[in-house]
Amino acid sequence: MFFKLAFKPRTFPFLAFLIPLTVRAMPEILMGPYIVGFDNLGYHIPGVLSWLREGVNFWGYIAEVPLFETILMQVTSWGIPLTASLKVMPPLLHGFLGLAIYFYANRVLSWSIKKSLFSALLATLYFVALRISWDLLENELGLVLLFVTLTLLHKDRKSWKWHTLLSLMMTFVVLAHPLVAVIMFVVIAVTIFRSGLQHKHNEVQSLAVISVPAALVFLLIVYANYCQSPIFSVVGDFPQRELGGWFSLFGFASYQDMVSNTLGFLLYCFLPLLPFVIIGARRLQNHQVKSWFLWSLVVIFFPIISPNAFIPGGYRWTLMFAFPAALYAAEALTHFKSNMLRLLVVSVLAVLTIGFVIMPYEATFPYYTVFPYYVPSSMLQNTVPLSDCQDTVNALQWLKANMHDGGRLLTHDAFHGWALLVLGMDQIFPYGYENPVEAAHEALQHGYDQVYLIWWTDGNGWHGQPTVPSAFNEVYRSGRIAIFIYQ
Repeated sequence: MFFKLAFKPRTFPFLAFLIPLTVRAMPEILMGPYIVGFDNLGYHIPGVLSWLREGVNFWGYIAEVPLFETILMQVTSWGIPLTASLKVMPPLLHGFLGLAIYFYANRVLSWSIKKSLFSALLATLYFVALRISWDLLENELGLVLLFVTLTLLHKDRKSWKWHTLLSLMMTFVVLAHPLVAVIMFVVIAVTIFRSGLQHKHNEVQSLAVISVPAALVFLLIVYANYCQSPIFSVVGDFPQRELGGWFSLFGFASYQDMVSNTLGFLLYCFLPLLPFVIIGARRLQNHQVKSWFLWSLVVIFFPIISPNAFIPGGYRWTLMFAFPAALYAAEALTHFKSNMLRLLVVSVLAVLTIGFVIMPYEATFPYYTVFPYYVPSSMLQNTVPLSDCQDTVNALQWLKANMHDGGRLLTHDAFHGWALLVLGMDQIFPYGYENPVEAAHEALQHGYDQVYLIWWTDGNGWHGQPTVPSAFNEVYRSGRIAIFIYQ
Protein backbone atom coordinates (compact mmCIF):
# COMPACT_ATOMS: atom_id res chain seq x y z
CA MET A 1 0.00 0.00 0.00
CA PHE A 2 2.88 2.36 0.79
CA PHE A 3 4.54 1.86 -2.61
CA LYS A 4 1.21 2.17 -4.43
CA LEU A 5 0.64 5.48 -2.66
CA ALA A 6 4.22 6.72 -2.91
CA PHE A 7 4.48 6.18 -6.66
CA LYS A 8 1.19 7.65 -7.76
CA PRO A 9 1.83 10.51 -10.22
CA ARG A 10 0.56 13.22 -7.88
CA THR A 11 3.04 12.19 -5.17
CA PHE A 12 6.16 12.72 -7.33
CA PRO A 13 6.31 16.51 -6.77
CA PHE A 14 5.84 15.87 -3.05
CA LEU A 15 8.79 13.44 -3.07
CA ALA A 16 10.90 15.96 -5.02
CA PHE A 17 10.28 18.40 -2.16
CA LEU A 18 10.34 16.03 0.82
CA ILE A 19 13.47 13.97 0.09
CA PRO A 20 15.89 16.93 -0.37
CA LEU A 21 14.32 18.62 2.65
CA THR A 22 14.80 15.49 4.78
CA VAL A 23 18.43 14.98 3.74
CA ARG A 24 19.26 18.65 4.36
CA ALA A 25 17.50 18.49 7.74
CA MET A 26 19.77 15.65 8.92
CA PRO A 27 22.78 17.86 9.79
CA GLU A 28 20.46 20.37 11.44
CA ILE A 29 19.13 17.60 13.69
CA LEU A 30 22.59 16.17 14.40
CA MET A 31 23.91 19.66 15.25
CA GLY A 32 21.24 20.02 17.93
CA PRO A 33 20.66 23.67 18.89
CA TYR A 34 23.65 24.92 16.89
CA ILE A 35 23.43 26.53 13.46
CA VAL A 36 24.83 24.75 10.39
CA GLY A 37 27.00 26.70 7.94
CA PHE A 38 29.79 29.28 8.09
CA ASP A 39 27.98 32.20 6.44
CA ASN A 40 24.82 31.54 8.42
CA LEU A 41 26.58 32.12 11.74
CA GLY A 42 29.51 34.23 10.57
CA TYR A 43 27.70 36.74 8.35
CA HIS A 44 23.90 36.43 8.37
CA ILE A 45 23.55 36.80 12.13
CA PRO A 46 25.91 39.82 12.39
CA GLY A 47 24.39 41.43 9.29
CA VAL A 48 20.75 41.03 10.26
CA LEU A 49 21.35 42.00 13.92
CA SER A 50 23.26 45.08 12.79
CA TRP A 51 20.44 46.15 10.47
CA LEU A 52 17.79 45.55 13.11
CA ARG A 53 19.64 47.42 15.87
CA GLU A 54 21.43 50.18 13.97
CA GLY A 55 19.53 50.49 10.70
CA VAL A 56 21.10 50.71 7.25
CA ASN A 57 21.32 53.36 4.57
CA PHE A 58 19.64 52.87 1.20
CA TRP A 59 22.80 52.21 -0.82
CA GLY A 60 24.18 49.82 1.78
CA TYR A 61 20.89 47.92 1.74
CA ILE A 62 20.74 47.65 -2.07
CA ALA A 63 24.41 46.71 -2.36
CA GLU A 64 23.87 43.63 -0.19
CA VAL A 65 21.36 42.14 -2.70
CA PRO A 66 18.87 42.11 0.16
CA LEU A 67 16.09 39.61 -0.57
CA PHE A 68 17.22 36.84 1.79
CA GLU A 69 18.25 39.24 4.56
CA THR A 70 14.91 41.06 4.21
CA ILE A 71 13.07 37.78 4.70
CA LEU A 72 15.20 37.03 7.77
CA MET A 73 14.55 40.49 9.24
CA GLN A 74 10.82 40.20 8.64
CA VAL A 75 10.65 36.77 10.27
CA THR A 76 12.72 38.03 13.22
CA SER A 77 10.42 41.05 13.63
CA TRP A 78 7.53 38.58 14.08
CA GLY A 79 9.24 37.30 17.23
CA ILE A 80 10.84 34.16 15.76
CA PRO A 81 14.46 33.82 17.00
CA LEU A 82 17.06 34.38 14.30
CA THR A 83 18.80 31.15 15.22
CA ALA A 84 15.55 29.22 14.77
CA SER A 85 15.02 30.75 11.33
CA LEU A 86 18.51 29.72 10.26
CA LYS A 87 17.80 26.16 11.43
CA VAL A 88 14.50 25.82 9.55
CA MET A 89 15.01 27.86 6.38
CA PRO A 90 17.94 25.90 4.83
CA PRO A 91 16.05 22.55 4.69
CA LEU A 92 12.95 24.32 3.37
CA LEU A 93 14.96 26.10 0.68
CA HIS A 94 16.56 22.81 -0.36
CA GLY A 95 13.15 21.17 -0.58
CA PHE A 96 11.82 24.00 -2.75
CA LEU A 97 14.91 23.71 -4.95
CA GLY A 98 14.14 20.03 -5.55
CA LEU A 99 10.52 20.91 -6.36
CA ALA A 100 11.54 23.70 -8.76
CA ILE A 101 13.95 21.38 -10.60
CA TYR A 102 11.28 18.68 -10.82
CA PHE A 103 8.77 20.99 -12.51
CA TYR A 104 11.47 22.41 -14.77
CA ALA A 105 12.46 18.93 -15.94
CA ASN A 106 8.85 17.83 -16.35
CA ARG A 107 7.46 20.91 -18.11
CA VAL A 108 10.42 22.43 -19.93
CA LEU A 109 12.49 19.36 -20.77
CA SER A 110 9.30 17.25 -21.20
CA TRP A 111 10.69 14.42 -19.10
CA SER A 112 8.51 11.78 -17.48
CA ILE A 113 7.62 12.15 -13.82
CA LYS A 114 10.09 9.39 -12.87
CA LYS A 115 12.92 10.95 -14.84
CA SER A 116 12.04 14.40 -13.48
CA LEU A 117 12.14 13.10 -9.92
CA PHE A 118 15.47 11.39 -10.56
CA SER A 119 16.96 14.59 -11.99
CA ALA A 120 15.69 16.63 -9.02
CA LEU A 121 17.21 14.19 -6.53
CA LEU A 122 20.50 13.94 -8.42
CA ALA A 123 20.78 17.73 -8.62
CA THR A 124 19.96 18.38 -4.96
CA LEU A 125 21.60 15.41 -3.22
CA TYR A 126 24.92 15.60 -5.04
CA PHE A 127 27.50 16.87 -2.55
CA VAL A 128 28.18 20.07 -4.51
CA ALA A 129 24.52 21.11 -4.25
CA LEU A 130 24.53 20.19 -0.57
CA ARG A 131 27.60 22.35 -0.10
CA ILE A 132 25.62 25.30 -1.54
CA SER A 133 22.79 24.56 0.87
CA TRP A 134 25.28 24.40 3.75
CA ASP A 135 25.57 28.18 3.98
CA LEU A 136 25.18 29.88 0.57
CA LEU A 137 21.49 30.50 1.17
CA GLU A 138 21.25 33.60 -1.06
CA ASN A 139 22.65 31.48 -3.87
CA GLU A 140 20.11 28.76 -3.20
CA LEU A 141 17.19 31.18 -3.01
CA GLY A 142 18.31 32.66 -6.31
CA LEU A 143 18.51 29.18 -7.88
CA VAL A 144 14.99 28.31 -6.73
CA LEU A 145 13.69 31.52 -8.31
CA LEU A 146 15.79 30.94 -11.44
CA PHE A 147 14.27 27.52 -12.12
CA VAL A 148 10.79 29.01 -11.58
CA THR A 149 11.65 31.83 -14.00
CA LEU A 150 12.97 29.44 -16.66
CA THR A 151 9.83 27.33 -16.31
CA LEU A 152 7.62 30.41 -16.79
CA LEU A 153 9.75 31.49 -19.73
CA HIS A 154 8.85 28.26 -21.51
CA LYS A 155 5.07 28.60 -21.09
CA ASP A 156 2.98 29.13 -24.23
CA ARG A 157 0.18 31.11 -22.59
CA LYS A 158 1.58 34.61 -22.73
CA SER A 159 -1.10 36.91 -21.36
CA TRP A 160 -0.50 40.16 -19.51
CA LYS A 161 -0.56 38.16 -16.26
CA TRP A 162 2.24 35.96 -17.58
CA HIS A 163 4.27 39.02 -18.59
CA THR A 164 3.81 40.60 -15.16
CA LEU A 165 4.64 37.43 -13.25
CA LEU A 166 7.73 36.69 -15.36
CA SER A 167 9.04 40.24 -14.98
CA LEU A 168 8.49 40.06 -11.22
CA MET A 169 10.28 36.71 -10.94
CA MET A 170 13.24 38.06 -12.91
CA THR A 171 13.49 40.99 -10.51
CA PHE A 172 13.37 38.64 -7.51
CA VAL A 173 16.23 36.61 -9.00
CA VAL A 174 18.31 39.78 -9.23
CA LEU A 175 17.49 40.72 -5.64
CA ALA A 176 18.37 37.19 -4.47
CA HIS A 177 21.88 36.86 -5.88
CA PRO A 178 23.84 38.72 -8.61
CA LEU A 179 25.69 35.67 -9.96
CA VAL A 180 22.44 33.75 -10.42
CA ALA A 181 21.03 36.86 -12.08
CA VAL A 182 23.90 36.83 -14.58
CA ILE A 183 23.04 33.22 -15.49
CA MET A 184 19.41 34.29 -15.98
CA PHE A 185 20.37 37.19 -18.25
CA VAL A 186 22.59 34.89 -20.32
CA VAL A 187 19.72 32.43 -20.82
CA ILE A 188 17.32 35.25 -21.70
CA ALA A 189 19.79 36.76 -24.16
CA VAL A 190 20.18 33.39 -25.89
CA THR A 191 16.38 33.00 -25.97
CA ILE A 192 15.98 36.44 -27.56
CA PHE A 193 18.71 35.66 -30.11
CA ARG A 194 17.06 32.36 -31.07
CA SER A 195 13.68 34.04 -31.43
CA GLY A 196 15.24 36.67 -33.65
CA LEU A 197 16.75 34.02 -35.91
CA GLN A 198 13.30 32.43 -36.16
CA HIS A 199 11.78 35.84 -37.06
CA LYS A 200 9.57 35.85 -33.95
CA HIS A 201 9.78 39.61 -33.62
CA ASN A 202 6.83 40.01 -31.24
CA GLU A 203 8.42 37.51 -28.85
CA VAL A 204 11.76 39.33 -29.05
CA GLN A 205 10.14 42.67 -28.24
CA SER A 206 7.99 41.36 -25.40
CA LEU A 207 10.84 39.47 -23.75
CA ALA A 208 13.14 42.47 -24.05
CA VAL A 209 10.54 44.74 -22.42
CA ILE A 210 9.82 42.19 -19.67
CA SER A 211 13.54 42.08 -18.81
CA VAL A 212 13.93 45.85 -18.39
CA PRO A 213 12.91 46.10 -14.68
CA ALA A 214 15.27 43.27 -13.67
CA ALA A 215 18.11 44.80 -15.72
CA LEU A 216 17.58 48.21 -14.11
CA VAL A 217 17.61 46.70 -10.61
CA PHE A 218 20.80 44.80 -11.47
CA LEU A 219 22.49 48.03 -12.62
CA LEU A 220 21.28 49.75 -9.45
CA ILE A 221 22.92 47.01 -7.36
CA VAL A 222 26.21 47.39 -9.26
CA TYR A 223 26.10 51.17 -8.78
CA ALA A 224 25.32 50.75 -5.08
CA ASN A 225 28.40 48.56 -4.68
CA TYR A 226 30.53 51.26 -6.30
CA CYS A 227 29.02 53.79 -3.86
CA GLN A 228 29.82 51.56 -0.88
CA SER A 229 33.33 50.58 -1.99
CA PRO A 230 35.44 52.63 -4.43
CA ILE A 231 37.60 49.57 -5.15
CA PHE A 232 34.60 47.46 -6.23
CA SER A 233 34.93 46.12 -9.76
CA VAL A 234 32.96 43.66 -11.88
CA VAL A 235 36.21 42.60 -13.57
CA GLY A 236 39.68 42.72 -12.04
CA ASP A 237 42.96 40.91 -11.43
CA PHE A 238 42.82 37.59 -9.60
CA PRO A 239 43.22 38.17 -5.84
CA GLN A 240 46.78 37.89 -4.57
CA ARG A 241 47.42 35.85 -1.43
CA GLU A 242 50.15 38.29 -0.40
CA LEU A 243 47.53 40.93 0.33
CA GLY A 244 46.84 39.14 3.61
CA GLY A 245 43.59 38.99 5.54
CA TRP A 246 40.80 37.11 3.76
CA PHE A 247 42.98 36.80 0.65
CA SER A 248 45.60 34.82 2.57
CA LEU A 249 43.14 31.90 2.40
CA PHE A 250 41.19 32.55 -0.80
CA GLY A 251 43.79 34.36 -2.88
CA PHE A 252 46.46 32.90 -5.14
CA ALA A 253 50.24 32.94 -4.80
CA SER A 254 50.76 33.17 -8.58
CA TYR A 255 49.11 32.73 -11.94
CA GLN A 256 50.14 29.07 -11.95
CA ASP A 257 48.56 28.63 -8.52
CA MET A 258 45.33 30.17 -9.80
CA VAL A 259 45.26 27.87 -12.84
CA SER A 260 45.91 24.68 -10.86
CA ASN A 261 43.40 25.70 -8.19
CA THR A 262 40.66 26.48 -10.72
CA LEU A 263 41.13 23.33 -12.79
CA GLY A 264 41.68 21.14 -9.75
CA PHE A 265 38.53 22.35 -8.01
CA LEU A 266 36.43 21.88 -11.15
CA LEU A 267 37.69 18.32 -11.55
CA TYR A 268 37.25 17.64 -7.83
CA CYS A 269 33.61 18.72 -7.89
CA PHE A 270 32.54 16.77 -10.98
CA LEU A 271 34.85 13.80 -11.35
CA PRO A 272 32.14 11.32 -10.19
CA LEU A 273 29.71 12.68 -12.82
CA LEU A 274 32.10 13.60 -15.62
CA PRO A 275 31.53 10.66 -18.04
CA PHE A 276 27.75 11.03 -17.76
CA VAL A 277 27.86 14.81 -18.17
CA ILE A 278 29.77 14.38 -21.44
CA ILE A 279 27.29 11.77 -22.73
CA GLY A 280 24.26 13.77 -21.60
CA ALA A 281 25.55 16.99 -23.18
CA ARG A 282 25.47 15.25 -26.56
CA ARG A 283 21.92 13.97 -26.06
CA LEU A 284 20.09 16.86 -24.39
CA GLN A 285 19.73 19.82 -26.76
CA ASN A 286 17.73 22.26 -24.64
CA HIS A 287 19.10 25.77 -25.28
CA GLN A 288 18.50 26.96 -21.68
CA VAL A 289 20.56 24.17 -20.15
CA LYS A 290 23.20 24.46 -22.85
CA SER A 291 23.60 28.23 -22.44
CA TRP A 292 23.91 27.86 -18.63
CA PHE A 293 26.42 25.05 -19.11
CA LEU A 294 28.57 26.92 -21.66
CA TRP A 295 28.44 30.21 -19.77
CA SER A 296 29.64 28.46 -16.62
CA LEU A 297 32.61 27.01 -18.49
CA VAL A 298 33.43 30.41 -19.99
CA VAL A 299 33.33 32.26 -16.68
CA ILE A 300 35.32 29.52 -14.91
CA PHE A 301 38.05 29.37 -17.56
CA PHE A 302 38.15 33.03 -18.57
CA PRO A 303 40.65 34.13 -15.88
CA ILE A 304 42.99 31.39 -17.11
CA ILE A 305 42.90 32.83 -20.62
CA SER A 306 43.02 36.44 -19.42
CA PRO A 307 44.42 36.80 -15.86
CA ASN A 308 43.53 40.51 -15.84
CA ALA A 309 39.83 39.72 -16.29
CA PHE A 310 38.97 37.84 -13.12
CA ILE A 311 35.18 37.92 -12.68
CA PRO A 312 33.93 38.12 -9.06
CA GLY A 313 32.33 35.01 -7.66
CA GLY A 314 35.31 32.69 -7.70
CA TYR A 315 34.47 29.17 -6.71
CA ARG A 316 30.71 29.87 -6.62
CA TRP A 317 30.58 29.67 -10.40
CA THR A 318 31.98 26.16 -10.16
CA LEU A 319 29.46 25.18 -7.48
CA MET A 320 26.49 26.43 -9.54
CA PHE A 321 27.78 24.50 -12.54
CA ALA A 322 26.45 21.45 -10.66
CA PHE A 323 22.89 22.01 -11.88
CA PRO A 324 23.27 21.89 -15.66
CA ALA A 325 25.84 19.11 -15.09
CA ALA A 326 23.30 17.13 -13.03
CA LEU A 327 20.64 17.52 -15.73
CA TYR A 328 23.05 16.22 -18.36
CA ALA A 329 24.08 13.34 -16.09
CA ALA A 330 20.42 12.46 -15.46
CA GLU A 331 19.81 12.40 -19.21
CA ALA A 332 22.70 9.96 -19.69
CA LEU A 333 21.97 7.71 -16.72
CA THR A 334 18.30 7.22 -17.57
CA HIS A 335 19.22 5.98 -21.05
CA PHE A 336 21.62 3.31 -19.86
CA LYS A 337 20.15 -0.15 -20.32
CA SER A 338 22.22 -1.71 -17.56
CA ASN A 339 20.41 -1.50 -14.23
CA MET A 340 23.56 -2.71 -12.48
CA LEU A 341 25.55 0.24 -13.84
CA ARG A 342 22.90 2.70 -12.72
CA LEU A 343 22.79 1.06 -9.31
CA LEU A 344 26.57 1.25 -9.02
CA VAL A 345 26.66 4.96 -9.91
CA VAL A 346 23.81 5.83 -7.58
CA SER A 347 25.45 3.82 -4.76
CA VAL A 348 28.74 5.71 -5.15
CA LEU A 349 26.93 9.06 -5.16
CA ALA A 350 24.84 8.00 -2.15
CA VAL A 351 27.98 7.12 -0.17
CA LEU A 352 29.45 10.55 -0.98
CA THR A 353 26.23 12.24 0.11
CA ILE A 354 25.87 10.29 3.36
CA GLY A 355 29.52 10.83 4.24
CA PHE A 356 29.15 14.56 3.69
CA VAL A 357 25.89 14.90 5.63
CA ILE A 358 26.35 12.79 8.75
CA MET A 359 30.08 12.14 9.27
CA PRO A 360 31.75 14.51 11.79
CA TYR A 361 34.85 16.39 10.72
CA GLU A 362 37.00 14.17 12.97
CA ALA A 363 36.05 11.10 10.89
CA THR A 364 35.35 12.68 7.52
CA PHE A 365 35.97 11.10 4.11
CA PRO A 366 39.46 12.00 2.86
CA TYR A 367 37.84 13.21 -0.38
CA TYR A 368 36.35 16.18 1.47
CA THR A 369 39.68 17.42 2.80
CA VAL A 370 41.16 18.37 -0.60
CA PHE A 371 39.66 21.90 -0.83
CA PRO A 372 38.78 22.75 2.79
CA TYR A 373 38.25 26.49 2.15
CA TYR A 374 35.72 25.82 -0.64
CA VAL A 375 33.96 22.68 0.59
CA PRO A 376 33.76 21.83 4.31
CA SER A 377 35.00 18.42 5.36
CA SER A 378 31.56 17.76 6.88
CA MET A 379 28.22 19.54 7.08
CA LEU A 380 28.34 19.10 10.86
CA GLN A 381 30.05 22.42 11.46
CA ASN A 382 29.52 26.13 11.17
CA THR A 383 32.46 28.44 11.85
CA VAL A 384 33.67 25.74 14.28
CA PRO A 385 33.14 21.96 14.24
CA LEU A 386 30.26 20.47 16.19
CA SER A 387 32.65 19.17 18.86
CA ASP A 388 33.72 22.77 19.65
CA CYS A 389 30.28 24.40 19.72
CA GLN A 390 29.48 23.92 23.40
CA ASP A 391 33.03 24.92 24.37
CA THR A 392 32.60 28.15 22.41
CA VAL A 393 29.42 28.91 24.34
CA ASN A 394 31.17 28.06 27.63
CA ALA A 395 34.05 30.41 26.86
CA LEU A 396 31.75 33.30 25.94
CA GLN A 397 29.61 32.76 29.04
CA TRP A 398 32.73 32.89 31.20
CA LEU A 399 33.80 36.11 29.49
CA LYS A 400 30.35 37.64 29.95
CA ALA A 401 30.64 37.02 33.70
CA ASN A 402 34.24 38.21 34.05
CA MET A 403 34.80 41.07 31.56
CA HIS A 404 34.16 44.50 33.08
CA ASP A 405 32.77 47.55 31.28
CA GLY A 406 36.16 48.73 30.05
CA GLY A 407 36.94 45.44 28.30
CA ARG A 408 36.34 44.41 24.71
CA LEU A 409 36.46 41.06 22.92
CA LEU A 410 38.35 40.84 19.64
CA THR A 411 36.37 38.66 17.23
CA HIS A 412 37.54 37.00 14.06
CA ASP A 413 34.71 36.39 11.55
CA ALA A 414 34.61 32.82 12.85
CA PHE A 415 33.51 33.99 16.32
CA HIS A 416 31.71 37.25 15.58
CA GLY A 417 28.26 35.68 15.24
CA TRP A 418 28.83 33.53 18.32
CA ALA A 419 29.79 36.59 20.36
CA LEU A 420 26.72 38.57 19.26
CA LEU A 421 24.47 35.79 20.56
CA VAL A 422 26.00 36.10 24.07
CA LEU A 423 27.47 39.61 24.43
CA GLY A 424 26.29 43.09 23.48
CA MET A 425 27.46 44.73 20.25
CA ASP A 426 29.27 47.39 22.31
CA GLN A 427 31.38 44.68 23.98
CA ILE A 428 32.76 43.33 20.70
CA PHE A 429 35.62 44.60 18.53
CA PRO A 430 35.50 42.68 15.18
CA TYR A 431 38.70 42.39 13.16
CA GLY A 432 37.64 40.03 10.36
CA TYR A 433 40.60 38.09 8.98
CA GLU A 434 43.21 40.69 9.89
CA ASN A 435 46.05 40.50 12.43
CA PRO A 436 44.68 40.24 16.01
CA VAL A 437 47.72 42.05 17.46
CA GLU A 438 47.05 45.08 15.24
CA ALA A 439 43.38 44.90 16.21
CA ALA A 440 44.40 44.88 19.90
CA HIS A 441 46.53 48.01 19.38
CA GLU A 442 43.59 49.73 17.71
CA ALA A 443 41.24 48.73 20.53
CA LEU A 444 43.64 50.16 23.14
CA GLN A 445 43.79 53.40 21.19
CA HIS A 446 40.01 53.61 21.53
CA GLY A 447 40.46 53.69 25.30
CA TYR A 448 39.60 50.09 26.24
CA ASP A 449 41.79 48.91 29.11
CA GLN A 450 41.27 45.15 28.71
CA VAL A 451 41.37 43.40 25.34
CA TYR A 452 40.37 39.75 25.07
CA LEU A 453 40.54 37.27 22.23
CA ILE A 454 38.61 34.05 21.69
CA TRP A 455 40.38 31.35 19.67
CA TRP A 456 41.39 27.75 19.67
CA THR A 457 44.13 26.54 21.98
CA ASP A 458 47.61 26.60 20.46
CA GLY A 459 48.04 24.16 17.59
CA ASN A 460 44.31 23.56 17.11
CA GLY A 461 43.32 26.77 15.31
CA TRP A 462 41.30 26.91 12.10
CA HIS A 463 41.03 29.44 9.26
CA GLY A 464 44.78 29.61 8.63
CA GLN A 465 45.68 30.57 12.22
CA PRO A 466 46.78 27.43 14.11
CA THR A 467 48.28 29.38 17.02
CA VAL A 468 47.65 32.60 18.92
CA PRO A 469 50.31 35.37 18.87
CA SER A 470 52.55 35.36 21.93
CA ALA A 471 51.21 38.77 22.98
CA PHE A 472 48.05 37.01 24.19
CA ASN A 473 47.97 34.96 27.39
CA GLU A 474 45.37 32.27 28.05
CA VAL A 475 43.02 33.01 30.97
CA TYR A 476 40.25 30.45 30.43
CA ARG A 477 39.90 27.18 28.56
CA SER A 478 36.98 24.90 27.70
CA GLY A 479 38.01 21.94 25.57
CA ARG A 480 39.88 23.31 22.55
CA ILE A 481 38.43 26.84 22.84
CA ALA A 482 40.13 29.44 25.03
CA ILE A 483 39.88 33.07 26.09
CA PHE A 484 43.11 35.06 25.88
CA ILE A 485 43.98 38.50 27.24
CA TYR A 486 46.31 40.91 25.46
CA GLN A 487 49.41 41.86 27.44
